[in-house]
Amino acid sequence: MPAGEAEVFLLEAGVSIERLAKAALARVNPVLLVELSSRQDDALLHLAGATSLPKKLRTVGAQGAIDRLRKMEVLPVKDEELDTLIQLRNGVAHLGTSVPEDFLEPFVEAVCLLLNHMDLDHAEFWGHWSDLVRVVLDDRADRLQKSVRLRLQQASSRARARFTDMPEGTSDRLASLVAQRGLVVVEVDQAGGPLFQALTRCPACQTEAAALFLRATTTALLFDLELAAEGLWCDLCQLHLATTEEVGLAGLPTSARYTAEDLIQIGLQGSVAAMDVVSYAMRRLPEDSF
Repeated sequence: MPAGEAEVFLLEAGVSIERLAKAALARVNPVLLVELSSRQDDALLHLAGATSLPKKLRTVGAQGAIDRLRKMEVLPVKDEELDTLIQLRNGVAHLGTSVPEDFLEPFVEAVCLLLNHMDLDHAEFWGHWSDLVRVVLDDRADRLQKSVRLRLQQASSRARARFTDMPEGTSDRLASLVAQRGLVVVEVDQAGGPLFQALTRCPACQTEAAALFLRATTTALLFDLELAAEGLWCDLCQLHLATTEEVGLAGLPTSARYTAEDLIQIGLQGSVAAMDVVSYAMRRLPEDSF
C-alpha cells in the first residue's frame, strides 16, 4: 500500500462497512437502524413511517449494526479482524503490530456477504476493482502472491486512470522520455557485487518504462555476467517489486545474462566504479582453467 494511504484506507474501509451494514438493515426494515441505548422515540416513529423526519435522527453505530447482522446470520459471529477495523475507524484502537493489508481480506469478505444478503450484483458494485477483489478472495494464493498481484492490479488501474483521456500512444511516448535504456551500473558493493539497472516492459502498465535492478552473482566470469533480478520500479505506474521472488511472481525472468560490452554508462560513482565493475567482471575464480 502506498506510503501515506494506510490511514485513509482504514478510515474509508470502516466507513464503507458501516454504511453498507446499515443499508442491509434498512433493506430488511428501517426500524432496525434505531439505537436502543438511548431514548429514540422520534427516530423509531420516523423509521417506522409514522412521522416526518425529526430534527435529530440518531441511528445505531457501526458495531451495533454489525452485531445485529450477526444475530441475523448475515455476517460471521466471530471476526476479530472486522471488529478491529471498526475500532480503528472509530479511533478506539491502535494498529499495533498489524499492517493495513491485514484488514483488506476481512473487509472484502464482509462487503461481499452484505452484497449477497441484499442481492446486489458484485461486478456492478466493485466496478473496475472486481479483478482486485478476486485476487483478495483467492484462497489458492499465499500472502506474498496476493501482495504482488494486488500491486499489479493497483498499478494497472493507476495507469489506466492516468492515460485514459490522453491521445493514443501517449504512455509509450512518455516511456521513451523517462526510461533509461541499456545496462547501467547503479552501485558497486564489494561484498554483494555490482548492482545494475536494465530497461524492461512493466508487467502492470505494459510500457517500456520499468527499471529492473540486477545483482551480479558470484558465478560471473570474465565479460559474461549472470545477473539476478532484485527488484523493479516503473516511473509511469509506480509499480514496485522489492525482491527476486516478487519479480518472479510478477511474471518476469529472475535472471539475465549480459556482457561487459552491454554497459552503456557508469552511475554516479564515476571512473572508480567503472574500474571496479571491470575488475569484478574479469576476475579469475579459483576453479577457472584460463
